[in-house]
Amino acid sequence: MQATTRTDARVALDPPRPAELPAWATTCLNCSSALSGPFCSACGQRAVPPHPSLAQLGGEAFAELSGWDGKIADTMRLLVLRPGQLTVEFLEGKRAKFISPVRLYLWCSVLYFLLAASAPHRNLDVAVTLSGKNGARENIAGAATNKNLTDAERKEIAAKVETAPGPLRPVIRRMMKDPAGLQAEVFSSIPKALFVLLPVFAGILAVFYRKRRYAEHLFYALHLHAFAFAALTLTALTKYTHSVLTSTIVGVAVLVLWLPFYTHRSLRHVYGGSFGATLIKEVGIGALYFAATIPALVLLAMWVAWRA
Repeated sequence: MQATTRTDARVALDPPRPAELPAWATTCLNCSSALSGPFCSACGQRAVPPHPSLAQLGGEAFAELSGWDGKIADTMRLLVLRPGQLTVEFLEGKRAKFISPVRLYLWCSVLYFLLAASAPHRNLDVAVTLSGKNGARENIAGAATNKNLTDAERKEIAAKVETAPGPLRPVIRRMMKDPAGLQAEVFSSIPKALFVLLPVFAGILAVFYRKRRYAEHLFYALHLHAFAFAALTLTALTKYTHSVLTSTIVGVAVLVLWLPFYTHRSLRHVYGGSFGATLIKEVGIGALYFAATIPALVLLAMWVAWRA
């Protein structure tokens, strides 16, 4: 009787054994290496069952496409609340807990342009003028379909278009026939143009901060543009309120206050420098980037018109 009691007491003190793990959770199915976590340390393959369920497949696909495994929340929090710190973390090699700069930029830009494209009151009244009779300025936007113009006036405007510089004629002709369509196509193509301009912006940074490598400037350019799109997404969301006052106040606050303040703080945090020196460099960087953006947008409009 006493021996039984001792045995029962010893069994009660032993810790419970964990449930036996499946083979795919302990051994990599790709290279047969022992697993110590959710990824194989030898080949990098994720530990997943050989015959996953539909829910597991969907979750893995979403994780691959979005980077959503807790990283995106941490990335966005650091990007928005601590200007420049995300770039510093990447430059110090602390990258595993954040999504890549390219993926962050793509997600922020795609989200903004999707919301902005479907937001109400997005179209602008575009006026393109040429000199008419007696020095008058004639708006040619939509002239081909404008019922207020006579056939003779339309022919006169069309003739004046042929006097414009050759590369611009397709743009002006498209503006005459379908200004709204041209605007919509240019707007939908802007993300490509801005992505192409990223290396240009990094090159401009390299002119003002020569002691850094070009790749470091590219990291900063991706993070700064990602934040800009995230901030502009807020302005796009306000348009769904159908309140001109609300969207105007938020737009001015973002463009005039938040973006300049964020850019200044992030530049000083990543590159260092005094308030005055950074401010002077900001003006120079902004001027050069603006000078590069305008011709890029003109070329974009020409490309859209030419391919029509």
